[in-house]
Amino acid sequence: MGLFFANAAVITVLHITDAINAPTFWIVLALNFVLLIPIIKSGKQLQEQKGAMTRAMRDYNRRFLICSAIYSVLMLGSAGIANRIADGSTLMWGLALLPMLPAFGMIWTMMRYLREETDEYQRYKAVRASMVGLGFVLVLGTGWGFLETFGLVPHIWAWWVFPAWAIGLGFGMIGAGKGEA
Repeated sequence: MGLFFANAAVITVLHITDAINAPTFWIVLALNFVLLIPIIKSGKQLQEQKGAMTRAMRDYNRRFLICSAIYSVLMLGSAGIANRIADGSTLMWGLALLPMLPAFGMIWTMMRYLREETDEYQRYKAVRASMVGLGFVLVLGTGWGFLETFGLVPHIWAWWVFPAWAIGLGFGMIGAGKGEA
């Protein structure tokens, strides 16, 4: 997991400093997502070994991964072709809003999981992980906002909020249950 985030950070710094151009940035960033495959597989295997993989969790993981993959493709694809579309056109509006659909799908997936999960402890861990994600994005966004206000960091686009929340959710899921009976 650390390698995935370290790569993403290096790729982002290279892009911000103009060491790589936009198409290269998106291609390399997309390739970095390949690292998520073994991470996801090992997480699933660990859950199954611990007996924490319920039917509802299996369905949730499948739905969330499908929505995440669609989100990534639409986000990267939209960013890649935006330069070829007239500013302010109806097509540009559609292209800009398109990645929101799978983002809504991920939220729907979480709500459906909470409804389908019969194990109260598993539901508690999911809600707790979601709160960690929310706290992560709120603190990160607020902190960055102050740093940006004082001219200490560059402006970032607001679409990073959802991926930041998902990263916080992942941290919350990893941390949920640690040190608990």
